[in-house]
Order: sequence, then C-alpha cells, then structure tokens
Amino acid sequence: HSSSGVELCRHPALFMPPPTSGSHPLSLQSIRETLIRQEDTIIFALIERAQYRANDVCYQPGARAFAAIAGPSESFLESMLLETERMHARVRRYTSPDEHAFFPRALPPPSLPLLDFPALLHPCSVNLNPQILEVYLHKVLPAVTQPGDDTQHGSSVVADVAVLQAISKRVHYGLFVAESKFRAKPEEYTALIRGNDEEGIMRLLTNTAVEERVLRRVRRKAFTFGQDIEADESVLGLSEAESRCGAAEVPASAPLKLDPEAIVRLYHDFIIPLTKEAEVAYLLQRLGNTRVAFHGPVENGPCHRLAVRHFEPPPATASSGSKLIECESALGVYEAVLSNRAFLGIVLLEQADLGVLPAAKQLFAQYPLQIVAELSDAAADRAAGRTRCVVVCKRNALPPPTGRDKTMLLLGLLDAPGNLAAALTSFTTHGVNVSYIQSSAAPPGSGAQVAFFIELAGHARDTAVAHALAELQPLAAFVKVLGSFACGAPDRDALLGAATSPSSMRG
Repeated sequence: HSSSGVELCRHPALFMPPPTSGSHPLSLQSIRETLIRQEDTIIFALIERAQYRANDVCYQPGARAFAAIAGPSESFLESMLLETERMHARVRRYTSPDEHAFFPRALPPPSLPLLDFPALLHPCSVNLNPQILEVYLHKVLPAVTQPGDDTQHGSSVVADVAVLQAISKRVHYGLFVAESKFRAKPEEYTALIRGNDEEGIMRLLTNTAVEERVLRRVRRKAFTFGQDIEADESVLGLSEAESRCGAAEVPASAPLKLDPEAIVRLYHDFIIPLTKEAEVAYLLQRLGNTRVAFHGPVENGPCHRLAVRHFEPPPATASSGSKLIECESALGVYEAVLSNRAFLGIVLLEQADLGVLPAAKQLFAQYPLQIVAELSDAAADRAAGRTRCVVVCKRNALPPPTGRDKTMLLLGLLDAPGNLAAALTSFTTHGVNVSYIQSSAAPPGSGAQVAFFIELAGHARDTAVAHALAELQPLAAFVKVLGSFACGAPDRDALLGAATSPSSMRG
C-alpha cells in the first residue's frame, strides 16, 4: 500500500479449469474436486524438491555465486520467482481470480487479450504470499530436504518455484471456499462480519471432521506417490504385504522419496491454517462497498483526483466505503474490472485538447465493459486543456433513460466518399444531436477501414436515438454502443449499487 492509503494494483494460471463434474464452481462438489487436484500438485512438487539438498546459498540475498543473475538485495530464489512471474504475467496468469503473484507490483501487463471472468468473488485485497514465502523458507525446506549443498542450485530453485506457486494457489482457493460458506449461511456470517468478530468467523468456518479427512487423504497420497512402483504393482524394496499397506502406517523398510508425515505436518501446521486465515480475511471484506480502480499516478493525476472526489467515502464511513486501487495503465484498470478485483474502473478519456486518447478507444473496441458515467476535472482543464475521464463496469444492460442522457458509441465504416455523410444523416433525420466525433484507425478484423468515436445527446433507448441507430446498422461495418448515462455529476451511491447488484453483473 502507498503512503496515501491507495492500494497499488499492478497487472496481477490461466483460466480456472472447469470442475470435472460440470457443477457450479462454488458448489461443494466442485470445491472438493479442485482441492484434491491441488493436493496432487503440491505433493508431487515437494517430492521433486526433496531430491536435492538444502542448498542454503540459493536463499541468501546478494550471494556472490549468483551476482550475474540476482540483484544485490535479492536471493537466487527471489530472482527466479520474479522472472517466472514476469513471463507468466505476459500470458495473463495473474488476471485469473484464483492466482496471486508474489511480486504483483513488478509485473508487466498481459500480452494476450484480457478475459472476462465470471463474478464469483467479492473484490478483495487478500494476498498471503509474503507469509507463504516465509513459511516455505524457514519451515518447509528444512522439513523436506537434507542439509548440505549438492551444487544443483538451478534445479533446486526451479522446484522451489513450483512448490510456492502450488501452495499459494491452494491457500488462496480459500477465497472461493469462504464465498461458498458465506452463501450457505449469509445471516450468520453477516452478523459476525458486522461485529468484526474474527474468532467467531473462524469458529463458524472451521470443520474439524473435514480437516481430518484431508490429512488422512494427504497421508495416503504422500505414501503412494513417494514409492517406486514396478510394472507388477510391487514396491521396490518391500514385500508384497508391505507394498499393499496403502492407508496403513508406513513400514520402516519402505524406500520412500519423502517422509509422508512431513507432508501431513505441512498441511496440518501451515497450509490449512493459512487457508483459513485467507478465508477470514476475505469474509471481513465481504460486506464492504466497492473497490474502484483508476489509472495512476496516485498523486495529482486526473483519474486519482476524480476517484477521490467522487468515490472516496467521508472519514466517518471510510471503513465500509469504496477502496481505491491505483493501476499503472488504462489496460490495468480494465484488467482489474474484468477479473473482478474492482467493481468500477476510471480511465482517462481526453486530455489537453488532443481528442479521445487512442488507448481508450482501443480498450472500448476490444472489451465488453460499459461506460456508466463521465467525469470532468475543472482544475486540469484550467492547467492543461479539456480533461475527461469515464467510469466503466460490468453490466448486463443499459440503465433506464433519465431524460438528460448522453450516449457514446463506436462506428466502423468503409473509407469511401459519402459514407460518413450518409451515416450522420441517420442522426439528422431523427433530430439527434451529435456533439462530438473523432476518427481513428479501425480495430483489426472489424471489417471497417475507419472508425469514429461519437457522442450524442439522448439515451440509446430513446425513440429517436433507437431509430437512428437502427438506420445506421446497414451502412456500417459495426456499431458498438459503449454506454448511455445521465449527464452531470454522477450519483455515487447509484453507480456503486448498479455495479454490485447481482442482476447487473455479467457472469
């Protein structure tokens, strides 16, 4: 978090795998299937790491052996983990709601198009990766490795990264578990959340019987996966009777790759408690108002000023008000809204009399978010010319007309004489006032040669505007209504309510 109290949002697996049963992602069956798959991943990753020695030099900041790779204050592991996350960020791993980066502020934007994730979770700021890294270095590694240095440093940290990412995904899956539990008992959880009763929330979400079943299952898996299995189903070094023990205690003679009890202790002492800590942290934020993402910088930028002016709650209600999230780019704002880390996003539309910014038009064309309000910055207007921002969010449908509305749209045409005049005639014929128009290159693959950003008076549902848009369709390669909204200062409570209403959310 920055000193101003605004959370920094840098471009945080790929899309979550569907449950094999085809059930809803928050159903108990789906959650169980996911947790079982994650157990497999964690156990295999730990077995892989256990084949190497502790190799303590890999975890020492500024170690001379890695001066050519790691920075002066970085360990070899931290350098490898950061570079891995940078590569994964480019293929949008950390835009997925079930993925959390260890270095979220140091990641590049995705190179692949953003995905529109279903709104399963309430936006929150839970990230327990700092605790996970500490536990891994000081508790897990000593438990699963033998002391000493075998010089297999690169292989060791590659395995470390796999273990850390697997544990992180499992711990943060607690957010989905918590949401499922909240939906099952909303009244009980709501009372505890409003009372800020962390202990009460922990008691309500704890199911000791389920935790014991998880530990038994992990023990059996660790024993099974840790064996060397032959084609005749016998276990190397064991008698036939011993190789069939499975769920029983592990025989002393078993040549296992890793002590199953070490993995059980890891689950009992760290993974399950950290998962429950993530659940509690999520639930404590579950009833808060919205999180609003804006295009930075934090201090003195037009988006920040407008975010504070319109969406930061009064001090008396700050604990339950909206949370401002700074993003490094307009793309970062869209990522935050599409991945459900924010309800609303504020992006710069126009600045310094240069017209609508190309980056904004590109995002409007590529992604399905709806413009729900326009914000102007009088201070910036005086200093640098006209400055406008727009508020975007996920919505199923346009809001109802108010009688004082504005509509923004993108129009794609073939670049031929008379095409624009014919298109504009559709508005003139029905008495629709076009207040702003600006041309730009058409989006690739749109079928158009030139695109126009248009602002007009009225709502897309108004009779005159609706008829004009209908007449425009045969003339255009595409027409995309970006939003219809009331002119003037936005109604904060109405916007927040519209963004958080389940009926208004897509997905």
